[in-house]
Amino acid sequence: MKIAALLLLLLAGCAHVIKDVSDCDKVAGERRVECGACLLQNKAEGWLGVYEYRPDNADGQRCVRVK
Repeated sequence: MKIAALLLLLLAGCAHVIKDVSDCDKVAGERRVECGACLLQNKAEGWLGVYEYRPDNADGQRCVRVK
């Protein structure tokens, strides 16, 4: 039982993705512009694809195209 609780806690803690521009305020100050620029591409109604901002990824790999 303890192992299952620990596993659930670990999975909930590291899976953190931002999908909407209005949620970029949750990111550290210097990364907000990068987050906004990444997610504004979603406003093109799918013409450019669908992007997610993953703040835990390495530099240059935070803006991820998912579709």
